[in-house]
Amino acid sequence: MDELITKKRITRFFENGKVMELEDHIIREYRLLIHLDGEEFIQAVVLPSLLEEFVLGFLVTRGIIHGPEDLTSLEVEKGTASVLRHPENRGMLPDLRLIESTGSRNLALEIAPHFASTLSSSPLLVSAKVLIKGVRMLSQMPLYKKTGGTHCATLFDSDGEPVMSAEDVGRHNSVDKAIGGGLKKGADFARCWLAVSGRLPADMVLKPLMVGIPLVASVSAATFDAIEIGEFHFTVIDVGDNRIKSMEFERIEVQETSEDEKPGPSTTVAGMEGDGVKGTGKKGSLPHGSLNGEEK
Repeated sequence: MDELITKKRITRFFENGKVMELEDHIIREYRLLIHLDGEEFIQAVVLPSLLEEFVLGFLVTRGIIHGPEDLTSLEVEKGTASVLRHPENRGMLPDLRLIESTGSRNLALEIAPHFASTLSSSPLLVSAKVLIKGVRMLSQMPLYKKTGGTHCATLFDSDGEPVMSAEDVGRHNSVDKAIGGGLKKGADFARCWLAVSGRLPADMVLKPLMVGIPLVASVSAATFDAIEIGEFHFTVIDVGDNRIKSMEFERIEVQETSEDEKPGPSTTVAGMEGDGVKGTGKKGSLPHGSLNGEEK
């Protein structure tokens, strides 16, 4: 962890007016140059951890490759990642015309769903309690707890068990690392969901869409464009203060109950109440994930 964190003397101001000089743990930034098929492609500012996972996730979520099977090699050494695709894939790049919320180039919103249109149906069924617990776990990530300077992303299975966790200075990078790690582990993305620590603009929501993750949950809000992608392709959830808002339906709100209350969380779906809900996919697009209440 030493290469990720340094100590620096700072001045800290407190609400009670107290001022202290102290040493604080500070995150380091790292510049990674990506060579694609022998040519310089892009330089990324990241944390120097899970770099192979980052590169793999970055390339997949931008439609440059479909998965590790498209590569002949991926090597990271001394600030440079060297990636070689199979000869039949070289020279082919998607149109990265959109400047996303991080300032980097990405697929245009109208193009990206085309890359994911052939993904299979999702059998994912996950409870509200599991979603809330999983999103809360993000605040326990080690670098965030020590520095407060990272964004976090975790890929979970339907039982809430972590499949892959990642931290980075950028929320997009943390998602790329989690997805890249899932690819390396051979994760079944259709049976997983993703928790992220940052807000959800459209370019964040496109990343899980590209690999067939049917549900993404965040501690922060989604934008209008992200919600629209969720309505047509999968489920986008904003989790905060034990309350879940899903943008998949006209209205879904799930309130977590206390341990002493036997009934599961109350669920409202477009004016209908029940113990749980399950979305239905649309032809030619990713199906929705399922949001299910706890058993009575």
